Amino acid sequence: MTLRTRPFGSTGIDVSTIGLGAWQLGRSTSWPTGPTPDEAVRIVHAALDAGVNFIDTAPAYADGQSELTLGRALKSVPRDQVVLCTKVGPTHDGRTDWSVDAIAASVEGSAVRMGVDHLDLVVLHSPPPEVLDSPEHYAALETLRVKGRIRAFGASVDHGQDVRTVLTTTSSQALEVRMSALYQETWPAVAEAGTHGAGVIVKVPLESGWLSGRYDASSRFDDVRSRWSAEDVALRAGLVEELRELLPAGLSLVDAALRFLLANEGVCTVIPGTRSLDHLKTSIAAVAEPLPPATVTALRTWYADRLGNQHLEW
Repeated sequence: MTLRTRPFGSTGIDVSTIGLGAWQLGRSTSWPTGPTPDEAVRIVHAALDAGVNFIDTAPAYADGQSELTLGRALKSVPRDQVVLCTKVGPTHDGRTDWSVDAIAASVEGSAVRMGVDHLDLVVLHSPPPEVLDSPEHYAALETLRVKGRIRAFGASVDHGQDVRTVLTTTSSQALEVRMSALYQETWPAVAEAGTHGAGVIVKVPLESGWLSGRYDASSRFDDVRSRWSAEDVALRAGLVEELRELLPAGLSLVDAALRFLLANEGVCTVIPGTRSLDHLKTSIAAVAEPLPPATVTALRTWYADRLGNQHLEW
């Protein structure tokens, strides 16, 4: 199959509908069973060979290894064949620095680690409220854009109101937004982003693995997902089964979950976490066809009736 692309808002950048989420691209305290450095490089190359041109990373991902791994993997890749998105705030050495003066150094450090002369997208990494609409922070990013160090900028957020704040108070053209079939609170705001000319990247699209079909009420976790209590696990397992019953016969949960997000016209690319070649292949195959409109409507109605006032923490 040929992986489709979509315009990233009005930036002039085209991105593959499935991107490579590089949070898990390396073994780390969060992902002790993540890919080895060589395996991670193979995942990147396989993604590019399959038509993925969008890669999302951050200085802190994989305990600081993600950007370095990408630098190794991209050495022989023409710069115009990949769209790189990284972040500022949390740093590669485990700190967090929201000072305006740290932005340029963070962006330059990311470029050096990835071995590139510019970055395509840079977003504030889940900024606190006082930073989310700070004129000084976006002015610093705009200066980097004018200098040609980045092509577009914005913020990574979790809530619809935060999307609207960024759209109405800043000149951002890039948003990374949490959204899934189990977390649709941001759906209307994402649709609005498209009308503002902003490109949207969907993060946590499989709801931290629940929409991959791998977990059920008996699942227990000893990694970063151990944050869920037994009650959380039982709730999510029940919701997944309810959602599964709404799908057409023969359509897998992961296929439906990714196709559902791409049914929102504001969505440009979706970035499932990828720890293996199998994860990558599954995500790419999932979006071969669109989700039937009737199923999109059924999932939207189910969410409004079942979870409209209850937002799951990821």
